[in-house]
Amino acid sequence: MRNLWTAVALAGLLAGCNQSSSASGQKATSDSGFVPPVEAPVGTPAAAPAAAPAGFSHVKGDDLFGYYIPNTEVKVGDFRLENITFGPEDDFNRWEAGEQGGPWGPIMFDFVDVTTQKGENELGQPIYTKTIRVLPTSYKIGGGNLQFTGTDVSLGQVQFDGTIDMAALKRARAGGPGTQETVLRTGLSIGGTPFKNLSFSWYGGD
Repeated sequence: MRNLWTAVALAGLLAGCNQSSSASGQKATSDSGFVPPVEAPVGTPAAAPAAAPAGFSHVKGDDLFGYYIPNTEVKVGDFRLENITFGPEDDFNRWEAGEQGGPWGPIMFDFVDVTTQKGENELGQPIYTKTIRVLPTSYKIGGGNLQFTGTDVSLGQVQFDGTIDMAALKRARAGGPGTQETVLRTGLSIGGTPFKNLSFSWYGGD
């Protein structure tokens, strides 16, 4: 009889320990040793975006000159991205030497206000009376990799991180006007609005 009462007392003690463990917020462990994963609390902040490049730099000898036209519409509010322009290497050299005045830069993002179209030019292309050109506040270019940051009062910060397919660019140049070749793939942020998986074709100008 004494052994029976001893067993009952031990069972009660073990039950009390298990209740205390559950009350303290500890998760149960199965016989196999598996511990259920702890879910991240609601409202956990997302990972921070990649940092903008510091200063201005490019790899000498990379020829990216031309207009890069988005294959799909990129639009924020009334403003639509028309093209990204890359100047010749001399433009990069001058900019990096401190010659940064005027309306031109080695990389430029040109936007139009689609509500301000006023007729067409001699080629049948629409003319807009309100446009925005975003010049760089920083960039880093080399080996087909492109990073750019610029700012505009109306649009906010424009941030760009992409890759140029140099072989495709060579084919587009050899093919001449009308060649449809995707040469640039990138992500883009305009005033905090993200655009993912964008692609651009190349145009050499008139």
